[in-house]
Amino acid sequence: MGEVLVTDGNQRSTLALTRALGREGIAVTVAEEELPCLSSQSKYCSRTVAYRSPSSNPNEFVEDILNELESHAYDLLIPMTDLTAFLVSENKETLSRSTRIPIPEKQIFEKACDKAEVLHLARENGIPIPRTHFIDGFDEIKDLSNRLEYPVVIKPRRSKFFVGNGWVHGGVDYACSAEELIFKCNRQNELLPPPLIQERVTGPGYGVFALFNHGKPKAVFFHRRLREKPPSGGVSVLSESIRVDPLMKRYATCVLEKLGWHGVAMVEFKLDPKDHQPKLMEINPRFWGSLQLSIHSGVNFPYLLYKMIMEGDVESVWEYKVGTKNRWLLGDVDHLLARVLKSDKKLNLPPGFLSRWKSWWQFLRFSERNLKYEVFSSDDPKPGFFELKEYLKGLITKGN
Repeated sequence: MGEVLVTDGNQRSTLALTRALGREGIAVTVAEEELPCLSSQSKYCSRTVAYRSPSSNPNEFVEDILNELESHAYDLLIPMTDLTAFLVSENKETLSRSTRIPIPEKQIFEKACDKAEVLHLARENGIPIPRTHFIDGFDEIKDLSNRLEYPVVIKPRRSKFFVGNGWVHGGVDYACSAEELIFKCNRQNELLPPPLIQERVTGPGYGVFALFNHGKPKAVFFHRRLREKPPSGGVSVLSESIRVDPLMKRYATCVLEKLGWHGVAMVEFKLDPKDHQPKLMEINPRFWGSLQLSIHSGVNFPYLLYKMIMEGDVESVWEYKVGTKNRWLLGDVDHLLARVLKSDKKLNLPPGFLSRWKSWWQFLRFSERNLKYEVFSSDDPKPGFFELKEYLKGLITKGN
């Protein structure tokens, strides 16, 4: 029986991986800053390890991971978030002396993390992207602001940036006028690189989940986002497996092949209602939030990754069950609360977004054919109760 060390135990994707590997007889050690955590509650978690904060103490985090790898034999180390994956990539040469690390080389990983680099690569290969302005300095904003069609998206080049002794989250924002764009750009941290200024694509979001072996595709899976948190676009709270779209598959495969990708990744698209073309948005160079959906649908990406790394290759997987839905219930509660308590303007919702009453009606559909729940599981119930307890604790804290 093999053994894997996985970071970020409070992530739903980590819980999905823990269950998926555990059911295949692989021992999973869950690591997190604070214990207990979501994934540590799973019956498929064999051990737990605490580490110092990768956000505020990145060097100490790497030291803790290295100490754990040197004191215990692991087949793989799998980082699960942008931050931990970045730190593992930065220190891959040292960490890989003690275990296998299923992520590409540092320069490839960093290029995939940079939205500007990804969009440039896509455009160079004829892959449609939203109309995007790549600015070199904040002094360009004022001149650019008078030439744009609004609303626009203010998008950071990365999800997180290392500034001084810690990490800063790069959040997406919106502007509906030149004045608002200038104001919002001016208040951004001047230590961060200038953001991308992008047209807003209001169509549905799609994700292409993929496993690559040194630039060669081994598995793909398609999903559509049905509801998100926040409602304007973000983490999927309800998603559905869909048939392979040949065009999006070609685009996703092309960009990952050009990168020479190794391991798992998700390529995000939005279908533009103006020309009905899928526009490539970004790459998530790690396991994704809706990992459980692909597992429910018959594509066990964690186990495929494990086998590929351990054996050098794995049999390709191109087919899966279509029409499976995956619901993160507490995330869906947050989606509903946002729709009920905040205005469409406050939520930056596009015209034609689902009304409050229809949002209520759809939320109340707790039982559907092929509907699965992400965290709550009759086979492994403790994580669901743990998440509910932490959620209620958070509501009480906010109330005070």
